[in-house]
Amino acid sequence: MAKDLHSFLGSLARKHPEQLLRVSDAIDPNEFETAAFLEHLDRRNIHKSVLFENVKNLRGERSRFPLLYNLFVTRAMCALALDLPPTLDRIELTKEFALREQKLGETIVIPAKEAPCKQHVLRGERADLHMLPVGMQHKQDVGPYLTMVCGMKSPHHDFYDLTFTKNLVKNQKRLSISAHAHHHLGVLIGEYEALQRRAPVIIVLGHHPAFNLSTCCLTPYGNSDYATAAAFLGEPLRLTASETWGDAFLVPADAEIIIEGEIPPNVRESQNPFGEILGYYQPQGLKPVIEVTAVTYRHDAIAQGIFPGHAEHWTLGGIPKEGSIYNAIKKNVPGVCAVHLPPSGCGRVSCYISLKKEFENDVTKAGMQAFIEVPNLKFVVVVDEDVDVYNEREVLWAMVTRTWWDKDVRIIDKVQSFRRWLGEAGAIVDATRVAERGIPAKNEIPAEALDRVRVDRFL
Repeated sequence: MAKDLHSFLGSLARKHPEQLLRVSDAIDPNEFETAAFLEHLDRRNIHKSVLFENVKNLRGERSRFPLLYNLFVTRAMCALALDLPPTLDRIELTKEFALREQKLGETIVIPAKEAPCKQHVLRGERADLHMLPVGMQHKQDVGPYLTMVCGMKSPHHDFYDLTFTKNLVKNQKRLSISAHAHHHLGVLIGEYEALQRRAPVIIVLGHHPAFNLSTCCLTPYGNSDYATAAAFLGEPLRLTASETWGDAFLVPADAEIIIEGEIPPNVRESQNPFGEILGYYQPQGLKPVIEVTAVTYRHDAIAQGIFPGHAEHWTLGGIPKEGSIYNAIKKNVPGVCAVHLPPSGCGRVSCYISLKKEFENDVTKAGMQAFIEVPNLKFVVVVDEDVDVYNEREVLWAMVTRTWWDKDVRIIDKVQSFRRWLGEAGAIVDATRVAERGIPAKNEIPAEALDRVRVDRFL
């Protein structure tokens, strides 16, 4: 059987049932109730995937689709998505992402009659977005948003681009698409507009988590993102012809729900406020729109969403980028040991790097490479290999005990451009040892004692 969301949830229920919380009580996403439920869990430091089994759609009726959140809420869950043990959720996971990002898997095309995503097909007026459960998330959000993967195909070349974005549901047949200037989708929309052509686009509301994680890698423009998704799945990605464009545009056959639509050229409509990843509202702006042409789904489809500006959002976007940064730094600084985009920086704006220095300028080279790779980054801390970058307490300890503030902090001007209110400058903090400063040896418990003493049975 091909990997899909159902196979993953089934495995999770069998092997790690404590990680999945099923909520059978009636929950109304239109009244912020799914968001409130998830916020309660977050405040209690409870990190579980949540399947809301009884939710209302945008018509206010009970939805035929359950609603899933928090599938990426912990690094351990992301490890499971890649068939790794949940304990291998630190540098092992970062390196696995780095490895798979560099591969291209196979894709195969199957007939529509064999594709689960085509078990129900709605076209024309029947393709009504209001049948879906789409949650209101934050108090000042202008409306309900889909927060999953959008896919487009180049008008000039045979490659598909997959990117997480948000889509404001404007009415039963119309959405916005938040394709920013630095997004590949934004480039593709511009290419279609230069040709004065309507741009085909799909929104994938649910798939195996490895598929979704693959879309957050920092692969170059022109990369075959379907092939990258196959590499992350560890098996061929099954595709099938779309309803709207046939074989000219292929869609993921094992998706839960797919919305097909077209972006008319040179049309912009209002979007936002929206509570986004850094914990602030994005201001109102003009964005392209999608005119819906079809909705397809499987018999037992589950609608999937991302809880913006919370742990799931940070982890989902952060870990794949750790792998991308690791690959980039490794080319120039072979001693790089680990890379972490911590939740405290929303998986975007701060980065911790550990390395075994060969030269003193390795710190600067590693930090600058991170800024090149991540467009939102503004703060890099570089530490020695004896510091665990996935343990923020250790990183901060290294900062305050190994950094000379008058010598080891470098401000890099004009490296930020996307969010102007963050400022344009970034900073690199060198928290590594400098031999001539005479920093004492770090305290250490004998490894044999740690191996000998067992505490699990007392906990």
